Amino acid sequence: MNQLVALLLGMILLSSVLLPVSALAEEKKSSEQKKKTEKAKKPIVKKTQTSEKKKLKPGLQPFTPKTKAEEPAKTKPDKPELKTKSSTATLDLAGKWTGIATWSAAFDYYDPNIGSYREVCMYQGSFEMVLNQNGNSVTGNAALGNVAVTQGRNMDVCAEGGFSTLGAVNAKVFGSGFSGTVGGLNIKGSVTSDLISGKVSGSLGGEVSIDGQFKGNRS
Repeated sequence: MNQLVALLLGMILLSSVLLPVSALAEEKKSSEQKKKTEKAKKPIVKKTQTSEKKKLKPGLQPFTPKTKAEEPAKTKPDKPELKTKSSTATLDLAGKWTGIATWSAAFDYYDPNIGSYREVCMYQGSFEMVLNQNGNSVTGNAALGNVAVTQGRNMDVCAEGGFSTLGAVNAKVFGSGFSGTVGGLNIKGSVTSDLISGKVSGSLGGEVSIDGQFKGNRS
């Protein structure tokens, strides 16, 4: 009988000890499960590099220069094209032109007293040109007058030659210039509405070399 009572008291004591431990384990298990559930419900927020502040130590900090946004390149406005009058406009040479001409005539000469030598005579005189023009073609006639010898080794020889005639004019006009022939010599020059000037060069008969210039006005 005493042994039965002792056995019952032992079972009662064992159950009183095991019951709180089991209850605590259940409570702890329930608490951990509740925390996991709450953690699962919370949204996951990822920290980005822009929102995360760098932890800097006290003292001098590294300098990071601010970069400015690139400005678009400035373009200059297109300049309007300037329209100028054409410089190749043909001028009118038709009419009468008069002025002064100077030229030289060089040729080989034989003098019985001194032998052969190269004579160079200088002349000056007035000129007159009467011209007609059709498009850019010019024709007409030119003549010299009041011719005087201004220089020469043998003034008498220079005076004999005279060279006082020119002849027919055939030329082409291009803008303010012209070129062609006059009396078998080459002629080229420039002209405005009332002024003309140019040069004459070439040879007469293959024996006399001519080189001169002229300047005149519209008459």
